[in-house]
Amino acid sequence: MKIESLKLKNYRNYDSLAITFSPGLNIFIGDNAQGKSNILESVFVLALTKSYMNVKDVNLIMDGKDFARIEAKFNSSIDTSAEIIITANNKKLKINGNEISKYSDYVTRIKVLIFSPYNVNFVKDGPSVRRKSVNIVISQLYSSYVKLLQNYNAVLKKRNMFLKSNFNLNDFNNVYLDAINDKFCMLAVDIYLIRYNFVSKINEHIREIYKEITGFDYLFFKYVSIIDYDVDKKSMVDNFREKLVKLYDREKLYGMTLIGPHRDDFLFFLDNKELSIYGSQGQIRAAILAMKLSEIFIFKELDGDYPIVLLDDIFSELDIDKRNRIVKYILDDVQTIITTTDIDMIDKSLVSKAKIFNVKSGNVID
Repeated sequence: MKIESLKLKNYRNYDSLAITFSPGLNIFIGDNAQGKSNILESVFVLALTKSYMNVKDVNLIMDGKDFARIEAKFNSSIDTSAEIIITANNKKLKINGNEISKYSDYVTRIKVLIFSPYNVNFVKDGPSVRRKSVNIVISQLYSSYVKLLQNYNAVLKKRNMFLKSNFNLNDFNNVYLDAINDKFCMLAVDIYLIRYNFVSKINEHIREIYKEITGFDYLFFKYVSIIDYDVDKKSMVDNFREKLVKLYDREKLYGMTLIGPHRDDFLFFLDNKELSIYGSQGQIRAAILAMKLSEIFIFKELDGDYPIVLLDDIFSELDIDKRNRIVKYILDDVQTIITTTDIDMIDKSLVSKAKIFNVKSGNVID
């Protein structure tokens, strides 16, 4: 899938904007705070309904306006257009002019990957940030994953309510808790297996890419979970259930479920040392970039097509050698949208093939 055109209305600092993209490389140039990142953000919001900048929806609406609208046309034979209208209280989603009521039916339609300064939070912040980031990517790859997470969270909520009520186990409560546990464990293992397979595929690519970017070897992306992998799914469910039952008294004391996919984590290791503890900013940034570049190939393998790749001012954070090394991963078949404050930061072989946009005070000239 590639985006052909984009229209913005009352979005951030854009009163009205209409632009057409190249199917290959697109570069937006301008000083800081002129609106370059807002364009990338709008494409991300159109795909996933939320900003990667971790802001509230109301902040996407231009000051003094009641709504923001993002529209785009694609070269896909299936989903040729998409639209999202954002107000202070809700969002309206449309594909091919038809309103989509369920988030799970919408989020797998437009495939995007982004690398921005906000991605550094993946390593430095807590496990919830990493889970959210991984969930966003997996949700675009597996149509069942969003519904799986929704069902898991619904059962988790019921289980926590039971624990908070501080029931003593009698025959009735035992049956009720057993039923919750059975459903909870099945959903937990299903989520674990999808995440496990995703991380395994990341590790098929990430070491080579990281070595290409930095010259260093042995980067590994680790999935940390209380659930243990087994070729037999039933054994996984049974083993996880045993761990859950043993924690009942402690969980009742805390009034919450203490183990499960909602507590999982994802960590980088370089030469068997955890990157968040021992890594430099440059190593962390390169590791995240290597992960994102790995995801490009995973999308192609699992989805049959490359995603739209958004690179928000990443070249200013890399030395010229690393910039040149990542050029090979910006393939002609991958539609890429880049922002930069200085065109000289981008390899000339890329610039010669790119469509250039100049951005100043919410105006875009190509």
